[in-house]
Amino acid sequence: MGAKYRVAIIGTGRMGGLMEDEFPPGSQFHKPYGHFSAYQSIEETEVVAVANRGEERLKRFERRFGITNTYLDYREMIETEKPDIVSVTTASVHRAEPIIFCAEHGVRGIYSEKGLCASLAEADRIREAVTANNVAFNWGAMRRHHDGFKQLRAAIADGAIGDLLYGVMYSRTDIIKHHPHTVDLVSMMLGDPTPVWVEGRLAEPGEGDVPGSKPYPEYDAAGHRYLPPAGEELADPIVGFFRVGYADGTEGIFVPRPGSFDVDVHGTGGRAYAWDNGEEFVVRAATKGGSGVSMQVFRPEGESPTASTIRNIIQELETGERTSGNIDVTMQSVEVQFGIAHSHLQGGARVSLPVADRSLYIPGG
Repeated sequence: MGAKYRVAIIGTGRMGGLMEDEFPPGSQFHKPYGHFSAYQSIEETEVVAVANRGEERLKRFERRFGITNTYLDYREMIETEKPDIVSVTTASVHRAEPIIFCAEHGVRGIYSEKGLCASLAEADRIREAVTANNVAFNWGAMRRHHDGFKQLRAAIADGAIGDLLYGVMYSRTDIIKHHPHTVDLVSMMLGDPTPVWVEGRLAEPGEGDVPGSKPYPEYDAAGHRYLPPAGEELADPIVGFFRVGYADGTEGIFVPRPGSFDVDVHGTGGRAYAWDNGEEFVVRAATKGGSGVSMQVFRPEGESPTASTIRNIIQELETGERTSGNIDVTMQSVEVQFGIAHSHLQGGARVSLPVADRSLYIPGG
């Protein structure tokens, strides 16, 4: 008997599967990491085809994983194979059209890597296609599906640190490819409140650079877009300090500290934190009467975040319960990402969300 869900993958790069070889075995966070291996680990799913626009990387994927049903045109693959679930793991600049095509051609579930796309105009089209066609959607902000972060969020939601005040995130990275991890995580920890404003700046060349930093993209005012540095395909600006305000009065504070991935959530009765990219999960709260503090430590269990993301899609397909990273939750983070760039272009001024101007183009990774 075959698998219950036929799967296709668009994009045969690192997250499509090749990243699997970059991490040692036995890591809960990393294994299975790539989409192909994660689908292999779930008995309800079977990858029946993969597509990539470049033949060399497609052949490399074929050799690594032994899949021979390959396509250079994802449209042909979708129309021929009629998959139930599709992973879109291309660079974000090439992601909008495949997602929209899949949603409009019978695909029931879509697992999109992040960032979502290159403009808010594209994001609006994605949201419309996914919503109109009742697609179960999840995106690759994977800490949302990591058991350690889920346990920490559950403790916060249960009142372990009192009323929430703000979340502080320490990480210095690019705006489109990697800041979805930070923006989505802070949102998750705070209970996914609606973001209503953002203020901040992109980093300037030489500002906190680390050895090996790539050249910075430049903003083209005439085209209202960021331009890739010479010899590059992508333009993904590094972000400096920024803040996000939410409708419930909480705030997200994002500190550009190189080499870090730490989140610290403050409440009226204590704090909850995850340090060293998920190596330590702790709630530190005042005891009753204020005479001391209590410490609660969480240990991740279960499947990897990539596998859990897929299972969350299957859950929606089978029960109708929306994924935790559904398109509406995703759009909240996307609004913040582009809001940061708009704030930067306005000298760091506070920008209201959703952003009025949907045309700014950032061809990120």
